[in-house]
Amino acid sequence: MVQNLMVWLLERRVVLEARAEQLRKQLADTEAEVARLEAAEIVYQQYQEDADAGHPDAAVWQQALEEATGGAPAVPAQSPGATPGAAGQLLFGPRGPESRIEDLPAEYRTIMEVVAGGDGPLQAKDVARALGLDLAPAKVEAVRGKLRKLSERGWITRTPAGRYLPR
Repeated sequence: MVQNLMVWLLERRVVLEARAEQLRKQLADTEAEVARLEAAEIVYQQYQEDADAGHPDAAVWQQALEEATGGAPAVPAQSPGATPGAAGQLLFGPRGPESRIEDLPAEYRTIMEVVAGGDGPLQAKDVARALGLDLAPAKVEAVRGKLRKLSERGWITRTPAGRYLPR
């Protein structure tokens, strides 16, 4: 009887370990798909902003969408003489080896300081509270948008749970 119980325990453990591995693979695939969809949403929002401003270039945005869903997220190139933030232009670029926090606009620098000074991963609501903003959804969403831009461009890290950490 003891031997039968031991065989059953070993068999059950092997079955459960195989199931756990299968679930880990499914989770990884699902997380990768979510990341691709998030990138596509960002590209689409940028396209909408560009279209609303009256300068859609369908070929460029189609390429950006394909890159976002199939590989690295696309960053539209800035045209010479464009002012930052105008007509879909970036207020700040991706973080590079020589990038400094002083390169960021003031609002983003302040958010970076709050994230860097946090005790751990921060939610958008935590950052809004630290900035002294009202915790109304509209205010928190604006902060969340800035946090996402900072994370997409490599200035901070976004956890899978949607919290933010310094790099």
